[in-house]
Order: sequence, then structure tokens, then C-alpha cells
Amino acid sequence: MEAPAVWTHPLMYVEVEPESDFIDTIKHCENLAATALDEEDMLTQQALYQRLHQCLSLLHPTLNDPIPDALVEQFTVNVRPTTSPTMDTESDLLCEYCIALSELLSGSPRTLRIDETLQGLLYDLTSFLADTMQAPRWLNTSKGLHPLV
Repeated sequence: MEAPAVWTHPLMYVEVEPESDFIDTIKHCENLAATALDEEDMLTQQALYQRLHQCLSLLHPTLNDPIPDALVEQFTVNVRPTTSPTMDTESDLLCEYCIALSELLSGSPRTLRIDETLQGLLYDLTSFLADTMQAPRWLNTSKGLHPLV
């Protein structure tokens, strides 16, 4: 008998620990959100969302920690970026997100359409978080490193 897909999905077994590099963790979160959004098997999709929840929960308490010295170079650029991470979402989709959240928070029963909208919102938010966390933090100048504000 073949094992259910949820048990064999490779993203379920990526090691994520509280002391894991936050860049690796957020990349894994983004992969989980994208994979879950496209997953057709409901059990596998639920398991991927549960794993995403676990990984985000491990990441959350570390978000305000200083970037380790060993990673500063990875967040340093020689030219000021012309753009910053944004959540580039059309107004109709933003309205759908608001409707889905308001319906959920009002206690109304969830529909398949609301679930799909919330899954899209979770993916967009996770991607935006990943982009924000991986964005440059310092500008390398002749006078040394200067924080990008």
C-alpha cells in the first residue's frame, strides 16, 4: 500500500529549528505557502499549512533580533536600491481579502471561495514577509556601512 502524499512530501521534512538561519526559515515558509496554494490533495494541503504555521511560529520570536555579523554582508549593497518590497496586489483582490477576513471574523461559515481567497492572502503575506526579511539593510559607502532607511 502506497503512503499518503502528505507523509512523503519533501517540504514536510526540511529541518527548521529555533536556531535555524532566519533566511533559510523564511525561504522555507515561502515554499510551503506556494506549494500549499497549488496542492490539490486536501490532506497534504492541510499538512503543509500546519507546517507553515509551525515554521512561522518558530520565526516570530526572532524577528527583532539583530542580524548576525556573519550575515551582514548578505544584507549590504553598494548601490541604494530603487525599490523596496511591496505587496503589489490589485484593489479587487485586496477587497476580496477584506471580505474573506471580515466574513471569517464575523463568525459566518466559511465557503470554498473564502478558503481559496484566504489561501491566496496567506501566500501573498508570506511572500511579502520573505521579501521584506531578505531586503538589503545597509549601504556600503566610502565612509563605511550606513543603514538603509
